[in-house]
This record gives sequence, structure tokens and C-alpha cells, in this order.
Amino acid sequence: MIRAFFYLHLAGLLVLLAGLVWYFGGDADGRTTGTMVAISSLLGLGLMMISPWPVVKAIQWMMKSSGR
Repeated sequence: MIRAFFYLHLAGLLVLLAGLVWYFGGDADGRTTGTMVAISSLLGLGLMMISPWPVVKAIQWMMKSSGR
């Protein structure tokens, strides 16, 4: 189960990186509303995919430190 969250975290990093590259690498004058929606969706989806991994690691650490 932990491995699934790890791979989800890696995929989220790739999606986030794709959104950042598209945002900073693209032409700012040629951006339309649809393009900005796609970029913001990539950034948001990447951040949402990243978020469970630190929580799982913190829970795992707390369980290990409490002796369970």
C-alpha cells in the first residue's frame, strides 16, 4: 500500500513539473484562457497527487515510534 502512494507521489511530481515547464517555457503572449486552465489543472492535479505521501510517512513514523 505504501508503494502505491510512493508511485502516486512520483507521478504527481512529473505532472507538476510538466505544468511548470509549460507555464515558464511557453510564450506568455500566446496564452489563451484554455491554455491557462490546462496549466492550472496540471499544477493542481500534481499537487493533489503529491500530498498523501508525506501524511502516510508521518503516520508510519508515529506508529513506529509508539511501538505498534
